[in-house]
Amino acid sequence: MEPNSKSEQVEKPAKKSDKPSVKTTKKAFSWQYVVLMIVAIVIVLPGAAALWLVLQQQPQLTTIESRLGELAELETNISQLSNRQRELNSQLSAIKQTQLEQGDVLTKLQNQSPLSTEEIELEWALAEIQYLLNLANQRALLANDIQGAVLALSLADQQISEVGDYRMQPLRELIAEEELALQAAGETDVAGIAADMLGLIGSIDKLRVVTGPKQSFYNEPEAAETAQSAWRKMISDIWTQIRSLVVIRQQEDAPAAVLMPEQRYFLYQNLRLQLESARFAALSGNQRMFEQSLQSASNWLEQYFVGDHRDAMLESLQAMQNQAISIETPDISGSLRWLKGFEP
Repeated sequence: MEPNSKSEQVEKPAKKSDKPSVKTTKKAFSWQYVVLMIVAIVIVLPGAAALWLVLQQQPQLTTIESRLGELAELETNISQLSNRQRELNSQLSAIKQTQLEQGDVLTKLQNQSPLSTEEIELEWALAEIQYLLNLANQRALLANDIQGAVLALSLADQQISEVGDYRMQPLRELIAEEELALQAAGETDVAGIAADMLGLIGSIDKLRVVTGPKQSFYNEPEAAETAQSAWRKMISDIWTQIRSLVVIRQQEDAPAAVLMPEQRYFLYQNLRLQLESARFAALSGNQRMFEQSLQSASNWLEQYFVGDHRDAMLESLQAMQNQAISIETPDISGSLRWLKGFEP
């Protein structure tokens, strides 16, 4: 029992020696905590200050951004105003140029002396003469109308005679020469031929077509169904239908097969086309085309039409074939050139 009590006595001082070390550890830990707090405060404080400053300056930043938007819009408006100003300047320059040109015209008009009544009448007469000479050239060169060209030249010469200006005597001499040249070229009433062709075209519907005999159908006797197989019966039916549709008839007094009544429309249309071609050839002065179209129309009439009206139309076409429509028209532009170079 004593050794234990001694040992307890010995251990008690050791426990007393441990108490100061615990206090020292607590004191060291508290100082470290304080240091860490100080360091944290030092680190956080600038950020908090910056955040506070940002919060304080946020309204100012919003105001600045709105002002920047207003400045951008103002710059856009200024650019648009500049473009508009340039457009207005260009328009103003064009207006000034137009005013200058109009001023020059007014100045020239003011410098010119006013025309007298005689001068106005002369200008009017010259315009009428030029119109008649142009008309004569058009009738001679474009329409091959010799008589119309001669009449226009005659009216122009009459107008010159009424003016009574001796300076226009050379023009009257040129007109007289051109009238003689036209009369020597021959006379062909192309306008009358074209009118006759229109009359013939309008009377085509009165023609009577050569009609063929009534249509009859050919029917073969039907064979017994029991003696034919299925495919032979089908071929026989097809052949029967084809033969019932295709019928060929001949007429002794017609040079070709006669068309059915429902096909007469094409006969009339083809004849109308031939006569239209002849009329166009007459107006254009194409003698060969004119004769060929008339011959084709005559052959068509003889082949597919009958009756007195057909005979009368054939006589008219044969009479037209003997007329010459291609005439070498002389040059009558000399008088017009002289008048254009004349200065009253």
